[in-house]
Amino acid sequence: MFRRIRGVAFLLLLSSASAVAADLKIKDSRGTEVLVTNASIDYSSFMASDKETQGIRLLQGDGMVTVKWADIESLTFVRTDDSVRPPRIELEVVLRSGKKAPAALVRQGQMKLLGKTDLGDYSIDLQKVRTITPIR
Repeated sequence: MFRRIRGVAFLLLLSSASAVAADLKIKDSRGTEVLVTNASIDYSSFMASDKETQGIRLLQGDGMVTVKWADIESLTFVRTDDSVRPPRIELEVVLRSGKKAPAALVRQGQMKLLGKTDLGDYSIDLQKVRTITPIR
């Protein structure tokens, strides 16, 4: 009986985790704006699956932080810094509180933003994104 309850609780937890994926307005390098629902970022590599649905992984100085979509007002991709290896994509993060903070993209795995649009499944390399605005 306890095993069955634990199994049901696990399934409920899984379904609620996927239900809280964010809806994002994306502007790409061509200036096209797209509404992406149930967005996630795929950091997977050859050997392991690694998707983030709750936010985006960024470098803040030498440290890494996962900034939650719920805390972000907007992300603006500022420039690519080719003077470091691997090159960094520098961002300006505007939090819902109004505070602005510089950050950089974590260069890890595929780095694709995935989700759905009115036309179907959507996928874009993060380096081709210019702005991200979470939709509330």
